[in-house]
Amino acid sequence: MEIIRRAQGCMGGCITFLERGNKIMTKNKGLKTPKIFVAILIVIMITTGSSCFTIYDLPFMVSPYDDRNNHPELFSIAINSVLGTRGRGGNGADRLQITVIEEDNFGRKMFLYFEMKVISRYSLHISQTSDDQYVYFYPDFNFISGPTDEFSIEEIEELKRKNDWNMEIDLSKSVKVEIVREKGKGPLTQTQMSSLYNKVFLGEDNYNFPSSYIFLTTDDYGRSIYLGIGRPSIGRYVVMLFGPDSSYDENKSYFELTDLFSYQEELKQFKELNNWNQPLN
Repeated sequence: MEIIRRAQGCMGGCITFLERGNKIMTKNKGLKTPKIFVAILIVIMITTGSSCFTIYDLPFMVSPYDDRNNHPELFSIAINSVLGTRGRGGNGADRLQITVIEEDNFGRKMFLYFEMKVISRYSLHISQTSDDQYVYFYPDFNFISGPTDEFSIEEIEELKRKNDWNMEIDLSKSVKVEIVREKGKGPLTQTQMSSLYNKVFLGEDNYNFPSSYIFLTTDDYGRSIYLGIGRPSIGRYVVMLFGPDSSYDENKSYFELTDLFSYQEELKQFKELNNWNQPLN
């Protein structure tokens, strides 16, 4: 069942940097765009290799089309749930996208999250509720993911059932995360994680770059979970869990993904094995 198709590319409706630049710089009819502005535009387009660069790709501009700003509470759920999320995206059809699909009688929202990430580019989530500071959702089974934006009716109905769709909201079954518009890198440094990473990824499989680690989330006591990525040509993905002091158990602090989409049960058991969200000893 098709839920949503990705947005059209640049030629299908993207207003270019030059078009927006002229609107901003030309406040009065007859006022020409300064040559320095055009020169900067040309340099940016050449260096990025993009014909669809817009003014909102500049770091000091806030885009009205950025779904992190349009739906920060839903964005915050996705980056704390799906392995491999970096919380950023490209331009045009490759930009990060959040689309609300349906809402139940109690305000829950089912939404599609798309990001050009290494695994699970498409994920369908259910949010329980939110306030000014936090968003609430069920742990472990609040989403399903896949290689495309197509999910079966059976998959969607099962997702709804697990998240009490159209039933009264019960926050005692929920976890909460702070609403943010940017994803952090996590509490640990690459050096602190390298010991476990080097134990898991040996020889040619060892990638040893900053992009080899992607932060997922932390619990209430400072434990953190990361996705470790091996050399792309080999394609191994390992979930790693650390204590707040970067400690780990060599026997149970990591596991390798066997399915890049249906790993929710594995991740839940992994958390329980490592006393996730339990007081530190």
